[in-house]
Amino acid sequence: MSEETTQESGSGKVFLVLGLLIGAGLGAGGGFYLFGGSSGGDGTESPAAVEQDNRVPLQAVPFERIAVPIYAKRGTTRRYIGNYFVDLHVNVRGEENQIAVKRSKSQLQHAFISAISKADLMREDSPTELDVDKASVILKTKAADVLGAGVVESVTVTKSMRVSN
Repeated sequence: MSEETTQESGSGKVFLVLGLLIGAGLGAGGGFYLFGGSSGGDGTESPAAVEQDNRVPLQAVPFERIAVPIYAKRGTTRRYIGNYFVDLHVNVRGEENQIAVKRSKSQLQHAFISAISKADLMREDSPTELDVDKASVILKTKAADVLGAGVVESVTVTKSMRVSN
């Protein structure tokens, strides 16, 4: 019987030491997270950084299957060769802006299609590939024209699928 109690107390000590080590590690990690995780030298943050942290997170309003036509240019002529179908997220901050985008969804979709038909959204180095960054900038500008400045933070292309003619 004395052997059994010796083994139990030995494993109990191991679990006690493991528990203390894990607790100390979690405590140190939490302290670093709360107090020491900033890269600034004096520990104070700039007012712009504090303002950025207090802002409302982005909320996305999806737009699905908007067609972007692809044209091949040869000299002075353009020939239709297919479409990209893109899914978009219009990113806004706050519930009021999200509601404004949802209310104007059909007007925005029409404005997006109008902007797409007037602009060349293809890459310069590969004229049959969609330039996602260029599309985002053009569509954000169009959304700002429709809804006013400051409502839409960004427009992102979440998915694009090419369909040949």
